[in-house]
Amino acid sequence: MSRYISITQARGASGLRMACLRGVPSPWTEAAKGIFHVKGLPCQYAAQSKEDPDNALVAWAGEVGVPVVAFENEKLRTGWAEILLLAERLKPEPALIPARAEDRAMLFGLAHEICGEMGFGWAYRLLMIQQSLGHNSETGFPSNIANYLAGKYGLNPSHAKVAKARVLDLLRMFSERIAGKRYLLGNSLSALDIYWATFANLIMPLPEAQLPAVPMIRAAYTCHDTDILGAVSDELRALQHRIYETHLELPVPL
Repeated sequence: MSRYISITQARGASGLRMACLRGVPSPWTEAAKGIFHVKGLPCQYAAQSKEDPDNALVAWAGEVGVPVVAFENEKLRTGWAEILLLAERLKPEPALIPARAEDRAMLFGLAHEICGEMGFGWAYRLLMIQQSLGHNSETGFPSNIANYLAGKYGLNPSHAKVAKARVLDLLRMFSERIAGKRYLLGNSLSALDIYWATFANLIMPLPEAQLPAVPMIRAAYTCHDTDILGAVSDELRALQHRIYETHLELPVPL
């Protein structure tokens, strides 16, 4: 039985629903899935199907891409922070946001540096787009996808110029932060660990048996830049695998 319902079904359903892309481990989507899984929140996952009209998601949510999270008749949520806050509200335990204000501010600040505009995921996507548009690379996105993403991520000269430096700076920061620790924030799992584990697949995808992505996506998600790979400490690499093996679903359901 398919994991996914159609977009039309999701639009008319109740409860918690999330629109995704089949076979594509988008880190923003996988992070939301991971948060729902850790909290034990039942969610109906949806994807464009043959029963849907063309552009069914656009008709429902507008030009926002995925993920799109719906709960009952509340406003649709597409941002990483608002999805996390919804999950925490629906099921406060296990808590993935610290209770202490200073720790909470630290979590959202560090999470922005992974998930937010010009954070790790955003900046590395810019590098992927540049590579794909710059030459015919067997490891890049097809040109039509690269051009779409260029518009979505705002591929402009100022951002493109600093993208790699931003990626390196952030990887070094998180490598230093995890040194000698089990989790990135405090002594227990937080949303920050889930964000790192899912976003790390952009440069170091899990083995195919654990992450059965389509070959084109796996190739695009495999980093060959020695500077970038060298900025990831052994402990930060180990954190990615430990979070999946201890807290998330394996193999990753795509």
